[in-house]
Amino acid sequence: MQFDNSRLDIATLNLRKGRYDAAFEIFYDLATIDLDQEAQFALTKMCFDGHLDPEQINKLFTWVNSNSSLGNGYAHFNVGLMHERGMGEIKQDYKTAIEYYEKAIKEDVYDAYCNLGNIYALGLGVEQGVPRDIFKGAAYLAKGAEEGSRQAAYTLGCLYEKGEYIPQDHKKACYYLVLATLQKHDQAHRVLIMFQHANKGNYDKEFDAAEAQYGKIQNMRRLYRCL
Repeated sequence: MQFDNSRLDIATLNLRKGRYDAAFEIFYDLATIDLDQEAQFALTKMCFDGHLDPEQINKLFTWVNSNSSLGNGYAHFNVGLMHERGMGEIKQDYKTAIEYYEKAIKEDVYDAYCNLGNIYALGLGVEQGVPRDIFKGAAYLAKGAEEGSRQAAYTLGCLYEKGEYIPQDHKKACYYLVLATLQKHDQAHRVLIMFQHANKGNYDKEFDAAEAQYGKIQNMRRLYRCL
């Protein structure tokens, strides 16, 4: 299927200029009619960044909830995100969020690893009966980072650097922050610079390992585009 890249560009321009309603309408049409995955991801990010009003959130939820039964990974992720955040008329429900994030992972939406990792590592769902499990959370984040989620790499790097929820480990912190930075995560880059100023050890092996893993991620992405 050929997607309408010109409309995608217009929607992206509207988003950058803060014209969120116009961006939403175009992304929504491309996502629901053309099943354009870039548009679906853009809607996910708009939702995550708080650029949708309650009516738009409910409209998106109605579609993704019905479409999630078709095995669409981003639809699963969106349903999970909406339940995790309690968006629009949707009540916050961590157990339901976990259920949909796990479905998204099976459809290769690797950022779902990050959200799952946060729920377990930070104990976000404790009050709703989801036990805090630091090691399970860290494992989810590590898996997401290795598969190519720059947000998972950034989050895990920060957790290892601070040592608040998991044991502090500067070498692992450096590795994950570099891995996120290589994938153009701006905040990870800023944190990495501060980390290097504060920690004067030798981290050459961590830089090399992160660059090697980034190469593997890039190769997998190229292979995926060829399929």
